[in-house]
Amino acid sequence: MSRKEKFGSSRGTRQHEMTAEPSITGTGSNEGGALPPRRRKHPSSFNKVNKWYYNLLFLLFVCLVGGLFWYGLKFSE
Repeated sequence: MSRKEKFGSSRGTRQHEMTAEPSITGTGSNEGGALPPRRRKHPSSFNKVNKWYYNLLFLLFVCLVGGLFWYGLKFSE
């Protein structure tokens, strides 16, 4: 396969057309079938971490407001 066929005529129009099939060794649990996509097998936990981060920020903000309110009531007379 030539470089032009492999990578295309310009940088923005790359097309990866790999027709070679992966070798099957017979040791995996998916004998004879295609492997699942990596994204499905190992899902990202970014959304879970993002949710925890925003919940923590909200909790810290509520604690700050409560602490300032308590400080203002206790030390102002």
